Amino acid sequence: MSKSVNKWGIPHLSGKEVRQSFIDFFRERGHTFVPSSPVVPHDDPTLLFINSGMNQFKSIFLGDNRLGLKRAVNSQKCLRVSGKHNDLDEVGRDTYHHTFFEMLGNWSFGDYYKKEAIRWSWELLTQVWCLPKDRLFATIYKDDDEAEAIWKSETDISHDRILRFGEKSNFWEMGDVGPCGPCSEIHFDLGDLETQAATFADPVLGVNGTNARYIEIWNNVFMQYERLQSGDLKPLVAKHVDTGMGFERVLSIIQGTGSNYETDVFRPLIDRIAETTGVPYDQGPKGTPHRVIADHLRALAFAIADGATPGNEGRGYVLRRILRRASRFSQQLNQKDPFIYRMLPTLVNIMGDAFPELKQRQDYIAQVIHAEEDRFMRTLRDGLARFSKIAGDTKQSGKTTISGQDAFVLYDTYGFPVDLTGVLAEEQGLNIDHEAFAAAMEEQRERARSAAKFDASIAADEGWTILSSQKETRFVGYHELACESRVTRYRELGDDILVCLDRSPFYAEAGGQVGDTGWLRSDELELRVVNTFKVLEMHVHKCSLVHGLLNPEKLRHLKAQVEIDARAATVRNHSATHLLHAALRQVLGDHVQQQGSRVAPEGLRFDFTQPKALTNEEIARVEHIVNREIMANRSVSVAEKSLDEAKREGAVALFGEKYGDHVRTIKMGEFSHELCGGTHAEATGQIGSFRITVESSIAAGIRRIEAITGFVAVEQARQTGQVLTNLAQSLKAKPTELEQKILEISEKLRAYDKELKSIRLEQVNQRVDQMLNEDSKALGSGRVIIKKLDSAIFPKETHQAVLDGLAAKLGNGVAVLTHVDEGNLSMLAAVGVEARSKTKAGDIIKDLCKVADGRGGGRPDKAQAGSKFPEKEAQVLDAARDFLNKLFV
Repeated sequence: MSKSVNKWGIPHLSGKEVRQSFIDFFRERGHTFVPSSPVVPHDDPTLLFINSGMNQFKSIFLGDNRLGLKRAVNSQKCLRVSGKHNDLDEVGRDTYHHTFFEMLGNWSFGDYYKKEAIRWSWELLTQVWCLPKDRLFATIYKDDDEAEAIWKSETDISHDRILRFGEKSNFWEMGDVGPCGPCSEIHFDLGDLETQAATFADPVLGVNGTNARYIEIWNNVFMQYERLQSGDLKPLVAKHVDTGMGFERVLSIIQGTGSNYETDVFRPLIDRIAETTGVPYDQGPKGTPHRVIADHLRALAFAIADGATPGNEGRGYVLRRILRRASRFSQQLNQKDPFIYRMLPTLVNIMGDAFPELKQRQDYIAQVIHAEEDRFMRTLRDGLARFSKIAGDTKQSGKTTISGQDAFVLYDTYGFPVDLTGVLAEEQGLNIDHEAFAAAMEEQRERARSAAKFDASIAADEGWTILSSQKETRFVGYHELACESRVTRYRELGDDILVCLDRSPFYAEAGGQVGDTGWLRSDELELRVVNTFKVLEMHVHKCSLVHGLLNPEKLRHLKAQVEIDARAATVRNHSATHLLHAALRQVLGDHVQQQGSRVAPEGLRFDFTQPKALTNEEIARVEHIVNREIMANRSVSVAEKSLDEAKREGAVALFGEKYGDHVRTIKMGEFSHELCGGTHAEATGQIGSFRITVESSIAAGIRRIEAITGFVAVEQARQTGQVLTNLAQSLKAKPTELEQKILEISEKLRAYDKELKSIRLEQVNQRVDQMLNEDSKALGSGRVIIKKLDSAIFPKETHQAVLDGLAAKLGNGVAVLTHVDEGNLSMLAAVGVEARSKTKAGDIIKDLCKVADGRGGGRPDKAQAGSKFPEKEAQVLDAARDFLNKLFV
């Protein structure tokens, strides 16, 4: 049966068919299919999220190709929501900006180059997918004559459609330094062919300009240079091809929709949103909420599935912003309760086959999104209260402009976009300092750019003193803690000295385990190793100079010695995390998944999925099980095998982690079996003991346990025991009787406190009566009290009771009181029942705040405020007299 064709004559393909046909096309041409890496880069702290297809191949471009890949193809999950790729505020307002998207890509690692890349891209687009040639354009770098010649000889593209551009459009760079090269993009014309000739070469309205009719769909990057710190270009030893095609964009062309949101990877989700909310979808501005929610749900679901969670820092902060933006738009669709999580099943139906992690973690993803939506709705209410205060303070100070910093706080902390703050401000007769807000936003973006910047210079040769061409370190630290080593390169970086060795016993920071510390020594030189980390296959030892002088001869041969006690403590803690993980799954259920860990000599930290806090009984059970396994002294076996074999044998992998074809497994008796590259005990008994110190929440659906082992746990138990012994002696009780004894004392203290409060209240009432008799003065038809309160008689904690008494007994009277304590001025006002028709206590305090630059408020009967200017007390009292004179006379 023949396929239908769209308005451009392109045969219709589903999203699944487009994705698979791309992969099959390059597989047939010798490419290895490499599954998408997690969108959360667990092994690359320089990235918040994977933002392009090449990220997982970065090490190959930097010289490390352990798997020997020559050609690769995949569809990579990507998030672009930070740094220079931050289009968040545009998402949903046009047809093609997204936070989450798929990047179809094919790669050559030192194999084929420009000729094959250009020929195959043209063949796929025009012969397999049948895109019309008269709608396609190729762009090349301004001096890339080779690429132009290939386009002319290897394809039948019209020669006038090959266009040259400068570095901004057609020269790709990984970062400020590192691999780079010219690129050749392919663009598609969405417009009217009759007007094409007049516009496509226009620098503004044409290809690579501002005209939305010409859309880039594929970029072929030819990596042939390395950018040095000096800015110079150095030819690479091997040339590579890195391509990327926006899946959603090319799908919208093949399906003839004119909008990514009309394709079959979006439209079912949008229809579900419309059906659930009862608000029909509109392809224009009225449909922005539908598009935003659909896009943002995709980003949230994939990021959470791959191990990220909303939070206050880093990638967690980015996810929280995405969710809050989606939640704001859901309220425009009349949704007052958590709603976004209910759309997840539709997304799983669309993409769950291609990305099974969505199906595997569907319940958990829904749980996290629901909890965050609920939390944000409470935050939104708090934000409206915060705006009211900002608006009130702005007016009170006589200004009409809300500061840029206040607008930024509303945006950053409460999720208010600046246009929402603008609408609220306009309702109050105010405006916003947009220039200052933009400056605060730029400062935030700069912080994000700095945090996400990849420093490729550590991996490059430049800046190092190179003693050997070897670019890998053989790790011997599983079995040796000291060895003779040869220095392959070193570098002075400020006060630090970075040293790479041909072989090293130092574990390089990975998998949550901190890097080893210790010493590098020779007869004439001693370096203190303060950390060890990994760049490509090199262990980099970060050192400080203890004694000696640096020169190549003194650094050639050194003895490497790991700090034994620190390593032993780390080993105990790391081995305990495996027992802890298994114990948690046993006590809480199989939904428990590791979300992160930190293993150091002083203790361990373990993050895991769990919807609610552990009870004291659950914590005790987990602790008991781990200690049971320690005392059973289970043997710890280590094996290296293929990933498939390890999984078949039941080894637990960290969800979202990317593993190589061969992995290291750690098995502790029959209790725990996991993949791990860290250092471990030979038997569980070497852990000594295990004690949980903290159980807490770090995000919605994520709990954290902190624990200690070995000598640290023993010492803490000794100190706790000593405290209990001392306390028992002080209370003249046995340690086993302490709990009951303390409860009895607490009950007595509560009774004494209640009695004391009653006595104080009686005293306050007596003093209020005394104040009414001695300090109240007749004024016109009413009575007034204007008085400084004595701190000795009326301490701050009695002020509320004083106001209560005065408001109840003043009748047709008003009291204004002041109190100075610890450099602060308190202002109080009480209004009797009959006087409330004339004035309100809150209004009096508001006027007094203007005199003393104070903050506060209250009700018609009583109010109070504070000021940091006690020297204005006399002015406040004078202002009160003037006001009351006018009120009653």
